[in-house]
Amino acid sequence: MTSGGEGHSEAEATSPRPPAVAPGSRHRWRLHIGALAVLVVGLVITATLSIGTESLRQENEDRLLRQRVHEAAAVASAAVPSVQTPLSSAAILAQRTNGAPGAFNQVLGKLVHAGTPYVSASLWDLSTLDPTLEVSLGKQPLLAGDGTQAQRAFLTRALGAKTFLTRDMLQRTPRRIGYALASPNKKYVVYAEQNLPRARRARIDQDTAFADLDYALYLGPKIDPARLIASSVKGDVALEGRKLGEAVPFGDQKLFIVLAPRAELGGTLLAWLPWILAATGIVLTLAAAALEEWLSRRRERAETLAHELEKIAAENAQLLADQRTVAYTLQHSLLPDALPEVDGLDLGVRYVAGVEGVDIGGDWYDVVTLDDGRLFFVVGDVSGRGLRAATVMASLRYAIRAYAMQGDDPATVLTKLTRLLSVVKDGAFATVLCGVIDVERHEATLASAGHPFPLLIANGHTEYVPTRNGVPVGVAGSDPYESVTATIPPKGTLLVFTDGLVERRGEPLDVGFQRLRNSSAGPEGSLEDLLTKLVTEAASAGSQDDTALLGIRWRS
Repeated sequence: MTSGGEGHSEAEATSPRPPAVAPGSRHRWRLHIGALAVLVVGLVITATLSIGTESLRQENEDRLLRQRVHEAAAVASAAVPSVQTPLSSAAILAQRTNGAPGAFNQVLGKLVHAGTPYVSASLWDLSTLDPTLEVSLGKQPLLAGDGTQAQRAFLTRALGAKTFLTRDMLQRTPRRIGYALASPNKKYVVYAEQNLPRARRARIDQDTAFADLDYALYLGPKIDPARLIASSVKGDVALEGRKLGEAVPFGDQKLFIVLAPRAELGGTLLAWLPWILAATGIVLTLAAAALEEWLSRRRERAETLAHELEKIAAENAQLLADQRTVAYTLQHSLLPDALPEVDGLDLGVRYVAGVEGVDIGGDWYDVVTLDDGRLFFVVGDVSGRGLRAATVMASLRYAIRAYAMQGDDPATVLTKLTRLLSVVKDGAFATVLCGVIDVERHEATLASAGHPFPLLIANGHTEYVPTRNGVPVGVAGSDPYESVTATIPPKGTLLVFTDGLVERRGEPLDVGFQRLRNSSAGPEGSLEDLLTKLVTEAASAGSQDDTALLGIRWRS
């Protein structure tokens, strides 16, 4: 602009002008073509970045919300076995015991007494024209107050269902949902009711992975205010703002889960980033006086954006870690909380996940004390990973507990399990080793469905106890399962494990079995020290599979 003033200095000197205007002031604020181009290009670039960043923010918020909805749906799907499995176990036991009240109370009594998941459980006999209430636990079922015609219609429909039926009692007082499941012989129907939150409102604990979200849960495949089960807001107020839902199977119906974030999922800084970029772009554009300055400011904005992308990547890594925490919690919720205390025995267990990830494994263990003082144990491994494996594992575990409590021997238990699982229909099979321990007689009666032999340790000597291995549960086979009885020496230790303890990729299985024998031999310490040593050595040897290890040691 200085050169422009010098070029017109002679004309300004000879031409008249208003006395109030200083020489050269008419050209002081006139932009050159280059400056105007910088202003226009800078404003266009700033607007594009702001709009694009806002669009990216909206997409990122939608993506994060979809991810959280999928997580919530996975948690809801994994909770279905907690509703269905006790009903299925009670229905099978009702058929086996011809509706005996004591057996029915043994399966569902503790659940009803605790109020989770049921507040009422009942057994109905449908062998006559009108349904007959045989057993009732907990609170009076609302179904019992309905007319005979309504009872017959609902319970008869349960006989032909492939899964449990749900009964909508959301408009009643108290608000409940009913579940019905028929026995295999179609004679009995197990019916249970679950209480729902008053005023349709339930809070999310602050320490959960979903504490930053509002939610609404509907019975059905879509949003229906009349079928709202529970919500984190007032029951008659719909979720506001950005929200997303997903339907998951729930018996003969579906659950529709809707989530709405209470704040920006990507963080406050990401929400303000479009405005920050807009303001920064305008200031930089107006302040740009040269191409070098313009390039410098552009580089600063690029570095800022790269920093924000790094923060987004870190947040995504945290979300994945939260998913792994949910999977770990769900995995251990499907296993026993504690082992029973048995006179004359020391019991110990280790469960180790083989690889990191959000999939749930299918390895499990269980120990049940029998009425005659004996001990029933089981260790099994369902093929595959994920919710399917966890569902199969939970079903087998509860079924085995029911069979064991009704007095079945190990071979009979395995035979009955073959009716519950088919690799063709269910897409999974399981290896299972179960046994009955007679503490006083120092005997272990064992039956195996394709599972590794247990290891016996006594007086520094180790040997595998041979069992008559049948085919895995779920695989068609003609030979029946057979039990074998092994005598345990004084102060002997029996180790039962899944193949993750011995199997290594690219290594013969016999090498792994020998390695376990070598690790178990030597001076005897405590059972807990021995189990810790074995799983630690298995991890250091490169185990990539889940491992369940159960130890049983006679004290005398």
